[in-house]
Amino acid sequence: MAHSCKIGEDLLVKILSSLPPKSLMRFKCAAKWWYAQINNPRFVDNQLSNCLHNNQSIFLKRLVPNKDPNASETESVFSMLTFCEDVDDGAHTFLLSRVEDINVPVSMSVMSAGEELRIVGHCHGIICVHVDNYSKVFLWNPAIREFKLLPSEKYFTDWESLNQQLAPYQPLNRLGWAMGFGYDPISKAYKVVSITFYGSQWHAHTLYSAVIYPLRVQVYTLGSSEESSSWREIKTYSLETETTFLWPEKFEIYFKGMCYWLGNEQQKEFLDIYNEETEYEETIRQVMVSFDMSDEVFDEVALPDELLGHDTTFFGLFMKLTVWNESSVALCVWHWSYDVIPYFGMWLMDDDFGACVWTKHAGFELASIPIMDLREGGWALPLWKGNELLVADKDGCTVCYNLRTENQMSLPTIQLCMWKLDPPIVVYVNSIVSIGLGRQQT
Repeated sequence: MAHSCKIGEDLLVKILSSLPPKSLMRFKCAAKWWYAQINNPRFVDNQLSNCLHNNQSIFLKRLVPNKDPNASETESVFSMLTFCEDVDDGAHTFLLSRVEDINVPVSMSVMSAGEELRIVGHCHGIICVHVDNYSKVFLWNPAIREFKLLPSEKYFTDWESLNQQLAPYQPLNRLGWAMGFGYDPISKAYKVVSITFYGSQWHAHTLYSAVIYPLRVQVYTLGSSEESSSWREIKTYSLETETTFLWPEKFEIYFKGMCYWLGNEQQKEFLDIYNEETEYEETIRQVMVSFDMSDEVFDEVALPDELLGHDTTFFGLFMKLTVWNESSVALCVWHWSYDVIPYFGMWLMDDDFGACVWTKHAGFELASIPIMDLREGGWALPLWKGNELLVADKDGCTVCYNLRTENQMSLPTIQLCMWKLDPPIVVYVNSIVSIGLGRQQT
């Protein structure tokens, strides 16, 4: 009899772990056993594993008609896009099945003082967002409506007071902040990485040139309590050479214990800080930078050989990293200008035995998407599995495009916020991972 009860209990737990977070949050109130079971670290881990393999969605910011007639025509909202898989003659296609707008918790909006929130990154159902000047950073799990405001004293630089303390200090608008977010599989803790341009000073023998101070990097570890959650500064030797430094400017993805940025290798000495036309002279090349979340060491990742022979800093060439088929880091390249047909290329990274090798997976001209005019700009990102691309034009209008079948599916209700031609969008998992505790495995 006890054996039968055990089988019934195991089956119930298996069923529960396949349910969406909203249902699980309601069931927690049904009985003490349900509450204890759903909060059990092993159950949370199993539910996350199911989500990673079966129930991934797209979390993005889109434009919708403004409900206030006295305001602008559109407003931006966070939305969740759910896709279902359709198999036809062996071809896998993803169809949009649901669009759900996600409300920011009221208290979170109050803490952000109504400022627009931008997405840093996503890991295991937790999204890292910040206000425009990085003065406030939040960790947020929309599925269970939990959030946490990170302490600001450590990662936010008070430029005005710093300028008063350091007379030779010169602010450079070209450099600023960068952040990353991911999971340390060794310590089993979530971490936020803050990379800050600290300042510069006048060069002793020239009038307008400045020497850049070393970048400052701080790591916030989300512990099991407020006491164990803290910021600390780490060394940045791996971001420097004798005359240059690597600037991980734009956070892209977290994948298998590593954070990845796209950025630039910069000269340590800026020739003319008042002349922004020299910005490209100070930028040596575009780079990809990784950060081991356990060892907390940065490293440069070589770009594909095919890109090394081209100028990857000129206007019209955009790069984006994503995870492809749950198994590889994919580098996506979008090239457009007014005198050429838009081009999309994708390379997959193989990092076996520490050697980074890129294999080209796709490359084609985007004139094959006739319902969109991509000659004046746009953007494309592969979805997490299959051969689907999410393609947007310069106005944020989107379609799903299949690389293999060339089938297209228009998404008329989805208009992305094309901020700096880099729409905030992440592949999302509906997990019940709590922000109050680092994820533990038992």
